[in-house]
Amino acid sequence: MRRGLLLAGSLWELVRFFLMLILFASLLRVTSGAGPWVFPWLLVVGSGGLLIAAGGGMLALFPARYAPLIALLRLGKALGVFSLIMLAVSGALRIVAGSEIPGIGRQAIPGGAVLLGVFLLDLLFLGVLIGWRVEEPRVPASGQGARLPEYNEAEVRDFH
Repeated sequence: MRRGLLLAGSLWELVRFFLMLILFASLLRVTSGAGPWVFPWLLVVGSGGLLIAAGGGMLALFPARYAPLIALLRLGKALGVFSLIMLAVSGALRIVAGSEIPGIGRQAIPGGAVLLGVFLLDLLFLGVLIGWRVEEPRVPASGQGARLPEYNEAEVRDFH
């Protein structure tokens, strides 16, 4: 269940990356009249956010191997949430909140609703990352499993 939540959060990060990219590109087109050249620049600047998606996926699929990544993922997600809060506090999100994003069919989605959804899903994924505990390797209760054998299989066969 935990790994599924982490994988879902990782997929959310991928969707979030493209959602925020499209939102910001449309905002730049409307406010400054920027041309299609702005989209590749936004890809370059925002591509660091894809590391959280990739790291979350690796941790969900191979938890023992990539357990040390959890601290970096927590930090990256916390910085993403903090930057969204700072955008809201500074008033920079008012323009996006007042705009409408083309949705399915003729329905437009208010920008404020999209930003609120992004913020809530970011908080949820941050909660999953904070709640993630690294599984310690299990040692058998009996004393037999605690010691290594004297010889491994290859050495016993070659023993004269």
